[in-house]
Amino acid sequence: MIPVFSIDEKVRAYIRKNGQDFRLSTSPEGPVLLPLGESSSKPSDMKILVGSNILYVSKLQAKYIKKIDWPMVERYLNSSGESKT
Repeated sequence: MIPVFSIDEKVRAYIRKNGQDFRLSTSPEGPVLLPLGESSSKPSDMKILVGSNILYVSKLQAKYIKKIDWPMVERYLNSSGESKT
């Protein structure tokens, strides 16, 4: 079974603007979108092309999410102290 979920346009724009690959993974606060340097991809991850970058989605997360949305990015931004774009 292939999980079906959508990716918010604001998240897509953020990935394209940053020009790097990201991974959606688990955290105590919920799903979080991390730059690949902060979290390594796994062979079991789903790979989704966003512009010229890859969004890796944890197989565990893919079962439970319906939408990859901005709060998943904010969890990373709030924990890293980066500004919100």
